[in-house]
Amino acid sequence: MDDLQKYIEKRKLQNKDFAENFDKGYEKFKINELKNFDISEYLDNKEIRDEYLAQVLKDGDKDELSEALANIEKSKT
Repeated sequence: MDDLQKYIEKRKLQNKDFAENFDKGYEKFKINELKNFDISEYLDNKEIRDEYLAQVLKDGDKDELSEALANIEKSKT
């Protein structure tokens, strides 16, 4: 268990409202963060794009490859 997990567990024990609402709030946070994430914003140079593509090719998923190529193209604009 890392430090953040320890802190959360401690807060849950100390604060009933925090404990009751943490999971619901955390799920909402994760969903909002994932909706806003655009990988193309982070593919800002050739080295990063090449590494990203290499990882996708290593996984071997054709759908993921198609999406990765679109992300790379978008990152160049």
